[in-house]
Amino acid sequence: MRSKRLAQLPPYLFVEIDRLRESYLRSGRGILDLGIGDPDLGAPQELVDALVRALSNSSHHRYPPSRGSIRLIDAVRSWAMRYHGAALDRDEVLVTIGSKEAIAHLPLAIVDPGDAVLIPDPGYPVYCSSAGFAGASCVRMPLDEEADFKPRFSDIAPDDLALARLMFLNYPNNPTAAVADREFYLEAIEFCRSHRLALASDAAYSEIWYEEPTVPVFPLAREAEIPYVEFFSFSKTFSATGWRVGYAVGTKEIIASLSQLKNNIDSGVFGAIQEAVAETMERHYEGIMSRIRDVYRERRDELAAHLERSGLSFAVPRATFYFWIRTPRGMGSMEFCRLLLEECGIVATPGIGFGEKGEGFFRLSITAATETVREAGRRIEALGGRLGVR
Repeated sequence: MRSKRLAQLPPYLFVEIDRLRESYLRSGRGILDLGIGDPDLGAPQELVDALVRALSNSSHHRYPPSRGSIRLIDAVRSWAMRYHGAALDRDEVLVTIGSKEAIAHLPLAIVDPGDAVLIPDPGYPVYCSSAGFAGASCVRMPLDEEADFKPRFSDIAPDDLALARLMFLNYPNNPTAAVADREFYLEAIEFCRSHRLALASDAAYSEIWYEEPTVPVFPLAREAEIPYVEFFSFSKTFSATGWRVGYAVGTKEIIASLSQLKNNIDSGVFGAIQEAVAETMERHYEGIMSRIRDVYRERRDELAAHLERSGLSFAVPRATFYFWIRTPRGMGSMEFCRLLLEECGIVATPGIGFGEKGEGFFRLSITAATETVREAGRRIEALGGRLGVR
């Protein structure tokens, strides 16, 4: 038994890579897995200790408040004021089960069947699948390297705009690692205002930056008084993907709609986790983030050095823990990822998995041990020499 909705989902494009990986493991050969963006660092000890303390509070073993604990909401508000000068009201913040579920539920909350949703290509597959589940169509906005992986709003067809109700943006970007500046966001905000679009920003990687902090949407969109929502996740920020906790900041109407939908679907995040995250934000945020960025910066620089010597074409990431790399000699992304696994024992993610505009690229993640990243870099450098890329 299978619904027609599930039949609409695109096929799983990594089956062959998974098959080859399993074959490698069964043969006793080790692999270097740089394919998934799942932080290996583990939750910071300060966060773990705070959770242990929170577990003894019996009130957390009951249902949590539907919009999230006041303490965590206030911790988010303090963060927004301290780092971005935005004085948020409590009803502009919603605690979520990570950012993925909130992104997936957003179209169900604010668009109707027959509407269109603008999504980046390449982009996180959940944007399009969630629109489809809501009965909306997906209009893909190409992200071209020539445009620094930013959509050209003027290229969107008028007929598509007539149906559009929502636009997704994602910076720092997965998979390209591109970042957006204030001027781009102001352009996006004005475009959304002109065409009566709600703006949804996926900022899951906002705190993983290297030389300079990234720019969020919410202070600008809030000041412009357009309908918007921005999603943040502690999965990447605190290397705690399994904890499933994040938050959304947005206009009161969108936050209320998303909260109403979620009230009918889930019962929130375990209260002890919310308290632990709140305490960590209040007391240890800067120290933890500095440590995490230092680790990723070392890995980034290590891999970048090998990639430069390999002759492959890429840009050094300014944020995220991803490298977006052109395949050599015009090879297809699946073809090259298969070659990487067979020749080097390296698992990478083919760009086609993120949309048609991802073809010709592959993604590497530095969420593996530093020595694993270093060895993968050495092997790719050697492969580049064998392929004559340099």
